[in-house]
Amino acid sequence: MQKKLIALAIAAAFSAPAFAENANVTFYGKAFMTLDQMSSSNPAVVSQTRVNTNASRFGLKGSEDLGGGLTAVYQFEVQMDADGSGGNGLGNGTRNSGAGVGGEFGQVMFGNWDTPFKVVHNKIELFDNTTSWSSTNVIGRSAGKNYNSRLKNMVQYTSPKIADAVTVAVLYAPDEAKTATTNKTDLAMSAAYDLDGIYVAAAYESRPDQTTTGKSDSAMRVVGAFEIDAFTVGAMYESLKTNTSATVNVTGKNMEVVGKFKSGPSVIAVNYAKAGSTSVAPVVANDVTQATLKYSYNFSKRTELFAAYTSSKANAATAVTTKYLGAGLVHSF
Repeated sequence: MQKKLIALAIAAAFSAPAFAENANVTFYGKAFMTLDQMSSSNPAVVSQTRVNTNASRFGLKGSEDLGGGLTAVYQFEVQMDADGSGGNGLGNGTRNSGAGVGGEFGQVMFGNWDTPFKVVHNKIELFDNTTSWSSTNVIGRSAGKNYNSRLKNMVQYTSPKIADAVTVAVLYAPDEAKTATTNKTDLAMSAAYDLDGIYVAAAYESRPDQTTTGKSDSAMRVVGAFEIDAFTVGAMYESLKTNTSATVNVTGKNMEVVGKFKSGPSVIAVNYAKAGSTSVAPVVANDVTQATLKYSYNFSKRTELFAAYTSSKANAATAVTTKYLGAGLVHSF
């Protein structure tokens, strides 16, 4: 109710009748500020103290009853530059944004959106997907490819919840720069079961012509989480295939385990993630391990203060360890 009143007040202040007439519009956002100290075992890398905006964001969303069981929905969200690094108030541009229609059949959305492959992992991510401590710095990546993605020019179908537990999503993004020889479309899909503290999900994504013309790179992952009383444990396994030529491909097999313990407003969490090598011995490539420890204190459902430490080791010709120690404040509104 408070959010709707704020939205209406802003609409009235700017003399926008369309907003005032639509009581379903909601303004929302997240301030996600962190301070960290980065150090590296590579003598060529200088240690840094950094203030980061991360995925701070601002957006508005709403809906309209169209009758006949149909609802029009929309959302427009941008990433904000709260630390001033960008110099223009905005971060890295458009986040989940688009418009669509929903009903008993589910929802169809057009626009710019996180893929189902990315979304199924959010259940076990300890941070957001953009901090120095995020496991997405390791998982979802292989052979220079990043599947922790948000796709533009997409259309996505999301099913209604089946038996109060299962949700299916399918996203397709056509190639608007298609040529006579390449057609870099993207197809991603997922199915997730979420009920009574048990979460199980599987996802698949296909990217034709991305690395090699005539070949499709692909990724699959399974994610699970189990919550009982104050404890939560989670795990993920994924296999990412990249076609390096018409006859050769490499597969990165990544994994992750997560554990959390909650006591009142305090939460202690640990995470271990590993990206499997995609190289042919004795060369080492895409071989990364990351261990993270987090303590957070939740003042409310909307405000969290945390401290975190991460050690990430990249095994190459010379192994390099990078460490991040710091704290953050997250406020959702």
